Amino acid sequence: MEELRPFVPPASPEAVAIALEQARVVLGGQAPDLVVVNDPQRATATPLVLKQAAAAGVLGRPRVLVATGSHHFDAGQRRAMEQSFAGLPLSEWAWHDARSEALVAIAGPTGWRAHPWLAAAQRVLAIGSVEPHYFAGLSGAHKTLTIGCAAYADIERNHAGALEPACRPCRLAGTPVHEGVVQLLRGLEAGRSLAAVNLFQIGEGIVDAAGGAPLAALQALAPKVEAAYLRCIPAPAEALVAEVTGALSCSFYQAEKGIKNSEWAVRDGGVMVLVAACPQGIGQDAFVGLLRQSATHAAAVACVHQRGYRLGDHKAVRLRYLTDPACRNVRVFAVSPGLSDADARVLGVRLAPSVDAALRQAGVAADAPRVYRVHDAGNLCVTCDPL
Repeated sequence: MEELRPFVPPASPEAVAIALEQARVVLGGQAPDLVVVNDPQRATATPLVLKQAAAAGVLGRPRVLVATGSHHFDAGQRRAMEQSFAGLPLSEWAWHDARSEALVAIAGPTGWRAHPWLAAAQRVLAIGSVEPHYFAGLSGAHKTLTIGCAAYADIERNHAGALEPACRPCRLAGTPVHEGVVQLLRGLEAGRSLAAVNLFQIGEGIVDAAGGAPLAALQALAPKVEAAYLRCIPAPAEALVAEVTGALSCSFYQAEKGIKNSEWAVRDGGVMVLVAACPQGIGQDAFVGLLRQSATHAAAVACVHQRGYRLGDHKAVRLRYLTDPACRNVRVFAVSPGLSDADARVLGVRLAPSVDAALRQAGVAADAPRVYRVHDAGNLCVTCDPL
């Protein structure tokens, strides 16, 4: 079995300071009046960046908006995050609520509604992290500023593009979700200065950073992130073992990112083995609901067309496309103690006590050609088609 791991480049100690200066130039040499940050589901080293900004005298005393997207956090989670910024000169905090009636219209190529603090700000600094994203290409501050601060209906409209097969990890051009984000960003740029500091992290450590306008800060890190997290194999895999740990392993809904990141590298009729604890079971009620209603890919697509797209539908539709014998017919196994037999039946996967047991059930020898084990599969992406 061939082992695939992220490539960890040497860290650039001055990268954050340089990125902050690049962002300051975009803001006309002035401090931001609003800082937009990722929510706790992303391990972005935001406090470190803002501490450096404060020490350099370029932070001022801004408001802080937590870009939650469609996520929700209880009071304890909010307090814990805010306390990690203790000692910084921050004036007040707000947590985005995608369903709030107080959101404000943003004009532009695609009209959308955003948090009122974002709409009112003149100089905005967003702190993001760039990693592969299986349907948006790459994450980063461009998404923090848009999807992270948008109305629920706008997020749904954008994420419906994830149903398209053109959406692949690390692919930006021609990807409907990324191109939709760019249109939202264009509207936001009118009448205000937007600056970004994007971090490239391996775990909690910062390897590199880039600053400037949001898309420039994305493009500056894209090739470095791809070098670390994208592997191109010469031919489709017979079997691929995707290991997911950390926060992404809490549920199948989250851990399945390890499947999505590399599913196109497996041959039709091949095998994927997901290794993830999944202590919270499947997760996400809407995802489970569509799977319960739709045993086949055709049925899942028909259901979405009939009632309209809902957040999470793309995961269910694409999972059915992967496993349906009428489509790709990939056999998926889960080494996941948190999943029950009933969960596995809903998902259309098979449970196994170990990777070796899963491969034996599939009739694949661990030392056979084109069998791969992907470490950190929630981030590392495997393809057999150069982007």
